[in-house]
Amino acid sequence: MHCASILFFCFFFCCCLPAIAQLHAGVARVSITPLEEGIPSQLGGYGAREGRPAEGVLDTLYGKALVLEHGDVKGAIVTLDVCSVPINLVEETLTTAGVPGLTVDNTLMCASHSHTGLEGFALDRRNIANNPNIGIFSEPMLQFVVKRLATALQEANATMQPVLAASGAAPLPGMNRNRRGADCVDDEMTILRLDTTDGAPLAVLVNFAAHGTFVNENDMLLSGEWAGEMQRVVEELMGDDVTCLYVNGPEGDIAPVRGKGGSNYEQAYNYGRKVGIAAWRLATALTPTNATRFALRSSWPTLPQRVGAPDFLKIAGDEYNVPEEQLTLLLSVMFPETAPLYALRINDFQMATLPGEAICAIGASVKDALRQQGVTHPCVAALTSDYIGYILTKEEYHKSGYEVTASFYGDALGQLLVDAAIELGAAIDNQD
Repeated sequence: MHCASILFFCFFFCCCLPAIAQLHAGVARVSITPLEEGIPSQLGGYGAREGRPAEGVLDTLYGKALVLEHGDVKGAIVTLDVCSVPINLVEETLTTAGVPGLTVDNTLMCASHSHTGLEGFALDRRNIANNPNIGIFSEPMLQFVVKRLATALQEANATMQPVLAASGAAPLPGMNRNRRGADCVDDEMTILRLDTTDGAPLAVLVNFAAHGTFVNENDMLLSGEWAGEMQRVVEELMGDDVTCLYVNGPEGDIAPVRGKGGSNYEQAYNYGRKVGIAAWRLATALTPTNATRFALRSSWPTLPQRVGAPDFLKIAGDEYNVPEEQLTLLLSVMFPETAPLYALRINDFQMATLPGEAICAIGASVKDALRQQGVTHPCVAALTSDYIGYILTKEEYHKSGYEVTASFYGDALGQLLVDAAIELGAAIDNQD
């Protein structure tokens, strides 16, 4: 074959090959600290605070947005220093932001579950209880957070650029424990790293399961708690242009292991530094490459019938001052009939989400199934894009305890969501 013919053949062949889509990403961070504008800020996590507003700011609360696009598939991960995320916060933020292509079906909004972060029920339009122990709905607080998060989404979308991706996982032994005394303790930290095409780190997403409960009901300063300090450490060690995002894992029965000495705030900071240094070490050992696999899907399973646990009034009902008649009202209004699950795949990394506080055994079932499906680095992000309470196995539900009394769909909820998450994870292979 003549050289000219060979050159023509190569040119024709290359031009006819389908273009391989490049992953694009943009990231932004904003303060979601309402006291900056003098807005009274309710702290989440402890009914014993009785709705008292924060007395000041220990460290800035952040909302961070990561917008992703690969071919015709677009989505976003938003992480924020709140105790929980109501679905209306997702919907109103997207409406205000007006970013083309972003919808509630492809936007994962994840709460860090800091117990000195903002009270999620104070951001929830469904909250008509007017009960300070569970948080009183605050229109000023909600509008402040919505506007700030919308700005973050707009900025992240405007700065999208081609990126490379890598993921990894490592155990953090002795850093968390099962507070219900169960054998399950997931001490695995999973990381997704995104770099610009010239090799500069752009974003690091960290997944690790632990409650934000170094603080107690007497600690009244706004703070991202240990997870906030962890993110600051990663950003400081990796460089000023890096944004670290945190998604909590199946932390329903998982507590951090406390150190010795110091105030609650000091212990939270020390713990956050340890996790942050471990995350930095893992992230710097990764070598990002082209994202050849990308998929994002969601589903909205119908949840079981809403029902109060037998011991609710004796345990959680007492802390949150919820009488039986109010519980009946809240079950019908605040807790939805359907809730979103998401599956996000980037190369060897795959995230499955759950809309509440899943216990360790629930998360382990999902991660094991994803590994069997061929996922190298699976992770579970709890507390994502709505809050339906605790998510337990049937066995743990019937053991009672605090977690059970804050579970509002009976003993079949856990298995239903595990099955739905596994099915959704398998389905994204058809979207690659």
